Amino acid sequence: MNRSIFSRGLLGAVILVCISAFSIAASAAEMTFQLINDTERPVNLKFFSRAESRQEWPSKTKAYSVKPDSAVQQIKLTCEEGEQICWGAWVTTQRISGEINGAAGQRAKQTSKSSTGAGERGLRTCERCCHICKDGAVTPATALHDPKPDAK
Repeated sequence: MNRSIFSRGLLGAVILVCISAFSIAASAAEMTFQLINDTERPVNLKFFSRAESRQEWPSKTKAYSVKPDSAVQQIKLTCEEGEQICWGAWVTTQRISGEINGAAGQRAKQTSKSSTGAGERGLRTCERCCHICKDGAVTPATALHDPKPDAK
């Protein structure tokens, strides 16, 4: 008799796991972001979930590189249906001065970042860079323009 109760309990647990896995898979959606890099240089790009997961695409340590092109470029993301996804874009520029510094005789380098949308870390608020994840959705094409210098 105890085996019967154990078997029913095990069967119930297996059914519950299967239903849970199905409901998780059912809420996944694939949407397409359309962007135009109308600048003269490659732009780094990331997507940020505003949901509790705080997921980032392509990952927390990587960014997409969007080549300069006046054509619409598409990036597909798999996200949770209903979550808000925002993009952030930035460029890093390095300026080398004519001055030679130090004992090694190296030229001075100055690095600066400029960003648009939600920014490099996804912390800025913006209306045009955020969209609700919906399966099959395609965002309007958005021009990245020249990112603005970050405030110091």
